[in-house]
Amino acid sequence: MSYLWERDQGQWDSPACILVVDDSPLNRSLLTNSLNQDGYRCWEASNGREAMKALSLHPEVDLILLDLMMPEMDGFDFLKWRMDNPHAREVPVIVNSSLDDVESLTKVLVMDCYGYFVKPLSEVDLELVLPLKIRNAVNSRRMMADLRAKNQFMAEELELAARYQQFLLPKQMQMPGLEAAWLFKPCLGVGGDYFDFFEIPGGDFGLVVADVSGHGMASAMTASILKALVPSYLYNYPSPADILKLLNLDLLRLTPDDVFVSTFLGRYSPDAKCLTWCLAGHPSPLLQEPGGRVTPLEQSSPFLGVFSNDHPLLQYFDRQSYLTVGQRLVIYTDGLLDAPDAQGLAMGPERLELLLEQHRVLTASQLAQKLDAELSQCDGQYLPDDVAAIIMDF
Repeated sequence: MSYLWERDQGQWDSPACILVVDDSPLNRSLLTNSLNQDGYRCWEASNGREAMKALSLHPEVDLILLDLMMPEMDGFDFLKWRMDNPHAREVPVIVNSSLDDVESLTKVLVMDCYGYFVKPLSEVDLELVLPLKIRNAVNSRRMMADLRAKNQFMAEELELAARYQQFLLPKQMQMPGLEAAWLFKPCLGVGGDYFDFFEIPGGDFGLVVADVSGHGMASAMTASILKALVPSYLYNYPSPADILKLLNLDLLRLTPDDVFVSTFLGRYSPDAKCLTWCLAGHPSPLLQEPGGRVTPLEQSSPFLGVFSNDHPLLQYFDRQSYLTVGQRLVIYTDGLLDAPDAQGLAMGPERLELLLEQHRVLTASQLAQKLDAELSQCDGQYLPDDVAAIIMDF
């Protein structure tokens, strides 16, 4: 009777491999013959030291059947070595020993053993219980190995996507009468926050900060769509409000129904020192005076990707702000407000404004570094949301 587990009507790619460790040639022979009949491949070792060597030569081993009382290195010392060896610890161990005292059983089980059988094996143990235990241990080992391989593949893909997203971030550029800096911290390697500032033919500059709902790869894909669309729209349309309506149509057409985006979109004219801007459900940018006072640039408007363009609630209007020398503009996503400090308290709008007031003497780049330090109080991988911010000193 075969005890190899079938997965989706098919077996694993190769027969399971079992290492039998026992100082008795007769015991090893009995176990390996029985296991071979059930389709397993077997290797043998007469003590713990030989088992260590066998594991290094055969990393494909799925299970170890281990005796305890052996010369040179007994089973207890082998288990201690295994506890300190991450690769060996991934291989489950079933102990098969003549020791039946509670102390031995306890010592073995606290060293992460999958099971314990006392010699000599009863007929029920040999014919039913041990084969089932072996099958379950092998399946557990292979499923965990399969999961680790898939997780490794996903991690490599995520790292590649993160590198690609870093490539898409805005390049530092000189803008007349303006110093700009930015901050970006995705919560899952890649993020759904998109931001950019770039020159538009004719001398104006485009500014965009957008926050796609959700996190991770799906949000990053939507952010890439925005990255492709926004610059071309700003090249051809002067009104941010009109562009938001076009983007709304694009998102309704290109993304699932549960995707929505908050956006700040602006067009800055250095000659007129005028910023024409519009919000789509986005947190209010903060305009700071040289003396430190902070004023939110407020506008009530719906997210992109929620309502059709003929819906009465979908109303976008341009606003203009004339900026003077010494003013600072901070445009950010709500992940900055949600970011917790070391005590787990969210930044919030009041604390953000206070931080800006306390550090008004810093340059835009220095302020970006200060915000980054604030966020570092919470380990980046535990940020509840992606964080993006553009800081502009006029």
